[in-house]
Amino acid sequence: MNIEEELLKRYNYLNDNKELILANCIIYDIEKDYIKKQLKSLKRNIKNINKDNELTILIKNLLQSYKEDLKKVKPYLSSNPSREYIDMLEELILGDTNIEETTIYKHIEYIKGNKNELKKYNKMIEDLEERRGNNYHLRKIPTFTVWKILSYIRKKYKNNIVVLSALDKYYNLDRYTIANEDCKYGYYITEYDDLEGEYPDSSIYSSANGNGVVITYRENEFEEEDNYYDIKNNNHKSKEKYYPSQFTNELANLEMIQNKKDILKTNNKIKKITTTK
Repeated sequence: MNIEEELLKRYNYLNDNKELILANCIIYDIEKDYIKKQLKSLKRNIKNINKDNELTILIKNLLQSYKEDLKKVKPYLSSNPSREYIDMLEELILGDTNIEETTIYKHIEYIKGNKNELKKYNKMIEDLEERRGNNYHLRKIPTFTVWKILSYIRKKYKNNIVVLSALDKYYNLDRYTIANEDCKYGYYITEYDDLEGEYPDSSIYSSANGNGVVITYRENEFEEEDNYYDIKNNNHKSKEKYYPSQFTNELANLEMIQNKKDILKTNNKIKKITTTK
């Protein structure tokens, strides 16, 4: 197995199919705790208002809106998909099994080849994009990314130096895809000054609109956004140094791929020619 070629093959598959891969992590749910908290606060506020004025009408409208939200599920890209699905992703990203033989590959190819299944998944993708597109902050941030797929595995092995080093090779490629930055680092950066490419604006927690009004983003309980700016903490020490895969162990020791533009372009040409036959 040529480790570099295998890495490129797996990365390209993740990138080409990221929407369908992540669509399996979409859930339809209700932020019950948050909504109930808002209802309680609004009811308390309306009791303190004696006059039936514009503020009272506004609060009553908000009360009605939140009551309706308690009955209406919305789509979210879960930050905690099932353990079984993470295992499927792990097999493709880190395992020794040929990509065409992995469970996730077979599952995604089945969806793509089944008209009804593909329609169902596309509807979930559209629902999620619509919900996020109506949010002032989230509409600026890509929903479906390879970065997010990798981070599911990263959270599971956050103390395993072999896995983290192997994943860094994927993150390194993804930084080029995201920001056209042919850098030498993976998930972590050392300083913000190291960033050369343009990344999506992830400073979503507050921003000003055209009138200078600061709009604060409220995180929901189901999603977690990509962080391209995580600075390495030199005090962090990964303890685990074992992973049962020859591919992962060799990938962990591989140098970052250089000249990504030419290599990814060439790899894509090969892949497209092979797929057409």
